[in-house]
Amino acid sequence: MKLILILLVTAVLGYAPQEVKCPSTNLIRSGEDISENEKNWIDNRRKKTTAALSEYIKNVGLDDDAVDLVENSSINIGIALSGGGYRSMLVGVGQLAALDNRTEVTEGSSLGGIMQSANYISGLSGGSYLIGSLSLNNWPSVHQSVLENDLWNLTEANQLVNTNGLWTVIWPVLTDNLWEALSHINHWVTGKDTGIKYDLQAKKDAGFPVTLTDAWGRDLSYQLFSEENNAEDLNFSDIRDQPAFKNYDMPFPFITAIGREPGTIVYNTNSTVFEMNPFEMGSSDPSLNSFTDIKYLGSRLSNGTNNGTCVAGFENAGFMVGTSSSLFNEYLDTLVCDDCNSLNFAVKWVLKKFLTYLSNTGQDVAQYPNTFKNNSFGTSRKLATNDTLYLLDGGLAGEVIPITPMMTTQRKLDAVFALDNSQNWPDGSSLITSYERQFTEQGKNMVIPYVPDQKTFLHQNLTAKPTFFGCSAKNLTDLVKDDVVPPLVIYLPNRPYTFWTNISLYQFSFTNEEKKAIIQNGFETVSRLNGTIDEDWPTCVGCAVIRREQERQGIEQSEQCKKCFEDYCWDGTIYESDEPYYPPLNFTDSGLTNDSVTYEGFSNVTASSSSLFSFF
Repeated sequence: MKLILILLVTAVLGYAPQEVKCPSTNLIRSGEDISENEKNWIDNRRKKTTAALSEYIKNVGLDDDAVDLVENSSINIGIALSGGGYRSMLVGVGQLAALDNRTEVTEGSSLGGIMQSANYISGLSGGSYLIGSLSLNNWPSVHQSVLENDLWNLTEANQLVNTNGLWTVIWPVLTDNLWEALSHINHWVTGKDTGIKYDLQAKKDAGFPVTLTDAWGRDLSYQLFSEENNAEDLNFSDIRDQPAFKNYDMPFPFITAIGREPGTIVYNTNSTVFEMNPFEMGSSDPSLNSFTDIKYLGSRLSNGTNNGTCVAGFENAGFMVGTSSSLFNEYLDTLVCDDCNSLNFAVKWVLKKFLTYLSNTGQDVAQYPNTFKNNSFGTSRKLATNDTLYLLDGGLAGEVIPITPMMTTQRKLDAVFALDNSQNWPDGSSLITSYERQFTEQGKNMVIPYVPDQKTFLHQNLTAKPTFFGCSAKNLTDLVKDDVVPPLVIYLPNRPYTFWTNISLYQFSFTNEEKKAIIQNGFETVSRLNGTIDEDWPTCVGCAVIRREQERQGIEQSEQCKKCFEDYCWDGTIYESDEPYYPPLNFTDSGLTNDSVTYEGFSNVTASSSSLFSFF
């Protein structure tokens, strides 16, 4: 009878995963290359990206030779959105708007068309909120999302975390009762037998572990997805069914997380970087070196084989996005650290005890049944033999810009836009961490151009304006792997132009005016204040994205592009002093912002050179 029921299940309803009949195909493959599904999808996407890039190159005034170059090549562009909570999501919305040819600006020079020219887009943590939300809402424009649909309602009435009455959770925390502690979050019970409580109970009753990440992911779904049922049965693989994806009208999306080794609470650059894309979940890192069909994620397999019964629905969209932003210990640590003054001594002691309990039981991270168990592709025996995978926010290992899976020799990127909204004001450390990872065993298939140390980033004001890294392939020969040259990286950091967007990682609610102001400032960070700082900036971006193809064909840059590279390329020099460098606070167009600056509501918005929203 049970087998009959299993065979009858054709669609997963509700949050709980369900048993289904396994497909006849092998569900595990080696990570030595990208999947056939991805290859075929990218081949079809390229037909549109080539046309879009050709149009962009014409619009920014590059010569006819550059147009011919694009039309007769396959330039491969990626966009990476950093973590950083809602700060990263909202700033990232504006940054993508600047790259989107659907965004209408009344004046100024536009970078619109770069997003249409990109094959890949990645996000983690706050960046994953944005990528997941756009992908599963059919890739709307910013105006559609914010002005027409109010997709991201982040007002206090709709916030995720109920910060009132912390004392009311002391008893469940003191008694290590996670379930009772979770009952204080918003959306826990929304009606008769509805709400997060019942979603989590259904998953638990189905025999799957439930942790803080489940509650977090379900809570996020109320803000990120437009489903009437708040996406309780919306899966990450449902991106495949979105018209924008099916018609190749959006970049290929993926989000990332890292694996925590079983039996430890340690994470660093040696941690396995996992990616979740519409077709697969897995890692090309040597430790795992394998992928599985994401539709059957959570199935109990042994070296890829099954007993006829698989699992569907484990890859709930909110759970995937929640996994990419699972940093609860770090959040709670900000409340209980020795120098924190938000809580008194007694409450701190209770929370520290609770943190220890969560870590020891693995309930502070996302738990996945190990679909990769006993596979023979990876080098880590712990990953191969453990029943459970422990996944958490990828930024906790320092790579807050999710470029690791994008910078593989398998994907062969030519140019990558690194949108850095990590720290309150970025200092280059995320890009440095990724650069250093390529020299480890885990990064042996990564190719990233040279970047300087943090002191040089600050001293040379490389976080105060866009900077190009890897401008000349002939200077990167020592970094080439499998004949793949590192892509040129266009680094775009968050900084204040029209609003102070150094917002705390732990701010969860915003007025609609604040939300729009943050988005507007994101637009300005990428557009260089809508072209008012440098009207040639869109042209320089065009010079950057075609450079690798020019070098492959032995084509010399135009004088126009040479001037752009003089203005925006890192010159390779290093700040040699042993003394730390502390540049002055400076909010001018060419200065550096390197310190915490708070704002007091919407009053700090200054006059903007462009207007995405009518209230400016």
